[in-house]
Amino acid sequence: MKNFISKLALVCLFFGVTVYTFAIQMPNEIQQARTIKGVVVEKNTNEPLPGASVYVKGTTIGTTTDIDGRYQLSVPSENAVLVFSFIGKKTVEHSVRGVTVIDMVMEDDVTMLEEVVYTGYMTQKKADLTGSVSMATSSDIIKNPSANAMKALQGKLSGVHITTNGGNPAEGVNIQIRGLSSLSGGVRPLIVLDGMPTENLNLRDINSGDIESIQVLKDAASASIYGARASGGVILIQTKKGKEGAISVEYNGSVSFGSVLNKPTLMNAEEYGIAAFRAQAYDEKVYGVSMSLPTTYDFTWHRNDNGLAVLDGVKPAEWLNPEKTARGSDTNWMDEIFRTALMTNHQVTVSQGTNRSKSLFSLGYYNNEGTQIHTFFKQYSVRTNTEYSLLNNRLKIGENIALSYLQYKDANETRWAMINPPAGPVYDINGNWAGAPGFDDFSNPVRLLTMNKDNINNYVKIIGNMFLDLDIWKGISARTQFGVDYGNAYNRAVDGVWSETGGRNSNGENYVGSYQSHPLSYVWTNTLSYSLSTGRHSLDAVAGTEFTRFVQEGFSARREGIYLEDRDFAHIGVTTGTKYSLGSSADEYTYLSLFGKVNYALDSKYLLSFTLRRDGSSLFGTNNRYGTFPAVSAGWRINNEPFMADVEAVSDLKLRVSWGENGSVQGLPRGYTSTPFTTDYFSTSYPIEGNETGPLHSGYRRTWLGNPNLKWETTKQTDLAVDFGFMNQRIFGSLSYYFKKTNDVLVQVPYIAAMGEGGEPWINGANMNNQGIEFEITYRNNPMADFKYAITANIGSYRTKLIELPENVINRYAGDGMRDFVIGRTPNIFYGLVADGIFKTQEEVDNHAEQTGKAIGRIRYKDLDGNGVVDELYDRTFIGITDPDFFGGITFDLGYKNFDMNIFFQGVYGNKVNNIWKQESDLWNISVPSGKNHEKRILDA
Repeated sequence: MKNFISKLALVCLFFGVTVYTFAIQMPNEIQQARTIKGVVVEKNTNEPLPGASVYVKGTTIGTTTDIDGRYQLSVPSENAVLVFSFIGKKTVEHSVRGVTVIDMVMEDDVTMLEEVVYTGYMTQKKADLTGSVSMATSSDIIKNPSANAMKALQGKLSGVHITTNGGNPAEGVNIQIRGLSSLSGGVRPLIVLDGMPTENLNLRDINSGDIESIQVLKDAASASIYGARASGGVILIQTKKGKEGAISVEYNGSVSFGSVLNKPTLMNAEEYGIAAFRAQAYDEKVYGVSMSLPTTYDFTWHRNDNGLAVLDGVKPAEWLNPEKTARGSDTNWMDEIFRTALMTNHQVTVSQGTNRSKSLFSLGYYNNEGTQIHTFFKQYSVRTNTEYSLLNNRLKIGENIALSYLQYKDANETRWAMINPPAGPVYDINGNWAGAPGFDDFSNPVRLLTMNKDNINNYVKIIGNMFLDLDIWKGISARTQFGVDYGNAYNRAVDGVWSETGGRNSNGENYVGSYQSHPLSYVWTNTLSYSLSTGRHSLDAVAGTEFTRFVQEGFSARREGIYLEDRDFAHIGVTTGTKYSLGSSADEYTYLSLFGKVNYALDSKYLLSFTLRRDGSSLFGTNNRYGTFPAVSAGWRINNEPFMADVEAVSDLKLRVSWGENGSVQGLPRGYTSTPFTTDYFSTSYPIEGNETGPLHSGYRRTWLGNPNLKWETTKQTDLAVDFGFMNQRIFGSLSYYFKKTNDVLVQVPYIAAMGEGGEPWINGANMNNQGIEFEITYRNNPMADFKYAITANIGSYRTKLIELPENVINRYAGDGMRDFVIGRTPNIFYGLVADGIFKTQEEVDNHAEQTGKAIGRIRYKDLDGNGVVDELYDRTFIGITDPDFFGGITFDLGYKNFDMNIFFQGVYGNKVNNIWKQESDLWNISVPSGKNHEKRILDA
């Protein structure tokens, strides 16, 4: 594998140059310049077009029309060709040979609306879409280079909430489309790559530079063609293909930097000493506890006239341990582990094509150093695709295959950097790792990151498909496609003997751990399509079958006792310790699907679409193995009506309405449709056959109570929307409202004790609603101008509400003491005691209701039920939600000639956050070890 990566890197380096092609034409004859003039008018109104661009093709010679649409231009040759262009109009070319006057009539250019988009098993014109679809192209992705294409689109797709994992270089993202639709967590969208539905595909596994376009199907009518796995929405990804033309070599590269902003402002060593002294002085004053200052600091202090302790000065002790090897310091642990990360991206693409064959080959390399030391993410990728046309273009065969190799180290030691006391050094005076002598036992985060830097995760991904298209007869065509998605994950971790001066140590133990996982899925899709266009009528239909199989096996092992701590030597097989652990994982399931879709348009004004899909899955019991998912949608292109002919400002106006059903199986744990038993329960035996002598049979126990009636979680969604465009699409956008109702949501309920042992069964027992609104708008100036700009903004909001739960699940199911399921509220709530200030005097403490641990300086909680006791059973209530009030983004695209710049902002507003870092830093010595560092604002308490 190392040789393969080395060779791949050399090839990338060899191709890593920008290729320029210069076309130099020498005219056969030189002729005198002459003048061409004329008038440019608009076709429908015959009105002049001021500001239209007129230039000589292949040169920089040009002009614009005046207020009356007139122009005059000197051309260099009889062979010159004039190019006429105007925003929202079709670009026209005209030869000047033999003429001196050229008047031009310009027609509307509806290219944007005529653009063909992929919507799942078929394509449609953008103008004819009746569902809710957000779209992005390769140019949108390349503006924010990332290993994960969806991270590059964060805040740019309406209704799509994309969050990152806090700077992890492994580039993981969470994608939520139109809010919550299950209690098992956010239902992931289905990702379809080049027509192949995938199982748990991580988009970091494929090169974002290979992506041509992304379509996000948001409403049920659009997504229902994917049925049982589409309740979380669908992301359709089309990769780049070869195009007709001569061989083209393209290089794209970028260098960027990343750093952590708004790091917590932790106390330095002196400030920590001040806080420690204040805490001791307060305890002495309030509780009469004698001053007991930490020996890790040198304090100078005195008592005032009232006998109270007053600090004069403080600094860390010269030595923190008796051996005098750990010197008192002033360490900023956050600065020690964080750095400015360099990110590089290189992509070489070679393509060519004729009317009989097209091909593309690409190489990619991406490296993100990571903002924490010794973390990184590297991606090496190769992609090839070909397409051949046979039998007079009636038969097409092709393939699209990609290979990626990932290496990453994604450790995160932020917590240790936050809590480690600042007086502790990184190293002792001998260069060994230092700990926190005199403080509680905290790990050195620099040691953790450094010692584990070679414990790298490796992952190989092979994904692709082969297809055959046959044009049968008069609009009837057939397609068969077989796709494979294979992954191989591998990690070997070596942890040697280590110690921290005055702090933690490994107790002389070391170990080797190994992990492997091999997921494999394959999809076989067969479709039959029909297309008919007869003047006023347009009909497109597709019917098909699809078979999916997923198999995964994993294995892990760990054993102690390495007698040579060398990574080239340290493997499980050479360990000698008696302590070991083994683990394994496996998963296997299949889907079998039938589907069909019909799109109809009358006069390009009245649009109708029907979809039906039936899915079967081995994940469910025999009673509910199959589910049917219908959908219908309609659209009315008002701008094409005769009464809109004189409304020139409106270039697009369409009303859309849709309804459909989707399903989800993501929340279903494996195996819970049946009831398994295990033998030898506490070594019991029983005479099952009635014999009282001889060998006795082992007893049995039930592992969990199965439910053969489990079925799909089903989401029904209604969507109302309007698409609009003005001034020949210089302004365009959409406004959508949706309402989703999810039935048969999976929940776990307590089992009846009288029925014996066994885990809690799963049932389809909850219902929930989700409604929201989305708005997006774009304004752009003349794209033919030297200075071009566009502004795009989107905003979305949703509200989720639980409407039905089993009685024995209410206020219990989440189980973390902070979030509970409450009828009439979102599942994403904070449910707890209400803080009511701080106890400042003993009188306040005495007069308050009974509260565990109440004392001066501690938090006072409200006694909501007024029974004189603060307890979690009766005094907890709703205190906030994690769902945002709004989320969205705004993008500014600026360009001048061949230079461009992109600026974007994205964010959320109105949500509450459970900030575990503040739990660590804001509470002094309450449920936390002493010696822990805190933020500076604790000095203002």
